[in-house]
Amino acid sequence: MVRIRTLVTAAALCLTAGSAHALPLVDIEAGARYWYANPGGEMAYNGRDLDVQDDLGFEKEWTPSFYARAAIPFVTLEVEHTDLSYTGSTGDRSFTFGNRNFTASGQDTSFDMTMLHGSAMFSVPLPVVDIGLGLGATRLDAEGKVGNETATAEVTLPVAKAEARVDFPLIPLIAVVKANGIGYDGNNYRDVTAEIGYQMGPLQIRGGYREVGLKYDDNSSDLVMDAQFSGPFGGLTLAF
Repeated sequence: MVRIRTLVTAAALCLTAGSAHALPLVDIEAGARYWYANPGGEMAYNGRDLDVQDDLGFEKEWTPSFYARAAIPFVTLEVEHTDLSYTGSTGDRSFTFGNRNFTASGQDTSFDMTMLHGSAMFSVPLPVVDIGLGLGATRLDAEGKVGNETATAEVTLPVAKAEARVDFPLIPLIAVVKANGIGYDGNNYRDVTAEIGYQMGPLQIRGGYREVGLKYDDNSSDLVMDAQFSGPFGGLTLAF
């Protein structure tokens, strides 16, 4: 996790420090956000579906994300890294998770998921608004725990991506709506973000709302999920 974050940060710094001068037609962005992600839905491992709030005791948590973006005429490249992490307790409930039957005794629970997304889009610059359509991939590494029982899921998903960006004339505001996702064999994944930014030279203050939804049931993984994570976020972006 730390290694991936370091690589993303280093890539962003390299783009910012070098390419902006060497390639004047490249627009560079690098930013960090804190997302107040509310968990919802269910997950399971060899047992009934467990509600992530009522059964596992997960509540809203702040989670970091980092991204870098490079736009040249007609092509936009983007990479984004997000960590989700929750802890809770089962309370007085009886259920099966993994190879154990838990009976009415509070057990510590946790869920961690790393999302690493990369994409390339073909961008159509229009007056005021830019429209982008493209393809990418999202790597998901998830781990759920109840007591000493651990379930994992690891998958790399090809995704379609769309984006609309509006630079408001005469006022220092920018608005962005973007989404990526895929559906296959009853599974699906989506990541939708809407944000607005206030520009102060190269520095932008941004805020918005993000929703990630994942329905995943595959024989290669222990963890079965039908969950959503959504909430507001705020952060800073450097743009050149």
